[in-house]
Amino acid sequence: MATGLAWLAAQAVPGPTADYPYYAPLGAVIATTSTLVGSVRESLQAVASIALGAAVAFGIGALVPGPGAPSVAVVVALGVLLAGWRRLGAMGSWVPTAALFTLVIGGHDPRGFIGAYTGLTLLGALIGVGVNFVFPPLPLAPAQLAAERVRRLLVDQLRDLAEGLDRDEPPDAAEWVRRRRDLAPPLRSMHDAVADADAARRWNRRSRRYDVAFRRMDRMAAALQRAALVVEDLTGTVAETERADLEEVALGPRLRPPAARALHTLAEVFAHVEGSADHTEDVTAAHDALDTFAAEVARNAAPGHFVAASVVVALRRTLAAATDPPGAGPAG
Repeated sequence: MATGLAWLAAQAVPGPTADYPYYAPLGAVIATTSTLVGSVRESLQAVASIALGAAVAFGIGALVPGPGAPSVAVVVALGVLLAGWRRLGAMGSWVPTAALFTLVIGGHDPRGFIGAYTGLTLLGALIGVGVNFVFPPLPLAPAQLAAERVRRLLVDQLRDLAEGLDRDEPPDAAEWVRRRRDLAPPLRSMHDAVADADAARRWNRRSRRYDVAFRRMDRMAAALQRAALVVEDLTGTVAETERADLEEVALGPRLRPPAARALHTLAEVFAHVEGSADHTEDVTAAHDALDTFAAEVARNAAPGHFVAASVVVALRRTLAAATDPPGAGPAG
């Protein structure tokens, strides 16, 4: 919608500026790819970057008439250098682009081109900001999908650990490596997506309709963040102390089966519980399995007793993360 309105507005602009109507939709695109607050900031940064790049090209063009290899190289080099200015943010990449466009396309009338380029981009950005104000974006779905990806990965990791322990002999080091999941990238994606959704709630008149969904998402993200940190440590501990190549292992044949059952029940909790304090059958089963495992560890006097006890603590912390995240309250 914003790009169409910007195009129509550019067509109505009189004079030579109308020769470059496509820059207005460009400004609208820049303004509508973020939250309302972000669209204002990024629009200002983009217009400033374009104006700065155009100024660089204008100055070089005055010293070296006509575009050529030397002038192109100089304006691009200066544009890339200025693009790193922190105040321009991610929009700084427009500096070398605007400089090159001004030098090559606007060489015959640099003043007119600069006015059209910056003016129409600003016009489109204003239209985009206006559309964002009337129809503010609320990126809740991407945050929910990112959290769901982390949850599925945690479930897979817990099940992989359980399957690795649910056998007569523990896996070797190579197999444990294959069973380890890299949780860091999806956790970063979830953090960024949740932050974007939270930022979109500011100045957003639609956000009240989704308060329940936002609270549920925030609880889920908090639960997954806490659980992921514990599960990563737990995975490392098990992989380092319960290997086929070790003479003395932490769990051994007596403790591996109850540990595997506890891990399986935890996986089921994360598969079904959405970071709330609801005590479902899965949660009850996980508590029972953990109690059984803890009792077996207490009766076991093997050399790895302290490591086994730390595994019990890690499993309890993981279950607590799923059922009692910080600030948990009624879902609605």
